[in-house]
Amino acid sequence: MENQEKKTVLGCLIEGFYHVIQWICMLCLAGQVLIISYAVIGRFILNHSPAWAEEISRILMVWMSLLSAALAVKDKSHVRMTIFDKAFGKMGLKVREIIFVMINIAFCGVLFWKGIELIQQTHGTKLPGSGLPTSLLYGSVCIGGICMAIMLIYELGGVLCQRK
Repeated sequence: MENQEKKTVLGCLIEGFYHVIQWICMLCLAGQVLIISYAVIGRFILNHSPAWAEEISRILMVWMSLLSAALAVKDKSHVRMTIFDKAFGKMGLKVREIIFVMINIAFCGVLFWKGIELIQQTHGTKLPGSGLPTSLLYGSVCIGGICMAIMLIYELGGVLCQRK
């Protein structure tokens, strides 16, 4: 019974984490729409185009892209080839899934490691339009890698424990 409670608590934590990421992605998308709308109105109606609009919108797009990859990992909505699934059998699919998850976790480790390097290299520079630190843009690589790794580890636990 205690093991079942841990799964439920862990599942609730992952669901909460998923919803936080989802809200951040929605805010990034809403921010992009508002900023680009403001830039278009400024350019064509007010004859003044803000220098920071495209830059901030790009930062929001990068953050949304990397964070939404973690959502796709949990939902299993990434593009997959399933043509050979019938040939593997049930045990073969489980082994393949474990191998793929481990490879993806290693990839997330590389994202985090290289993201840290990018942040260190760019911590002293500023983006030209907004004046924001360039490391803000590259911080998305680290955070996205961590979020994807968390979802992959949860998925690996599901595969190993036969959780759906």
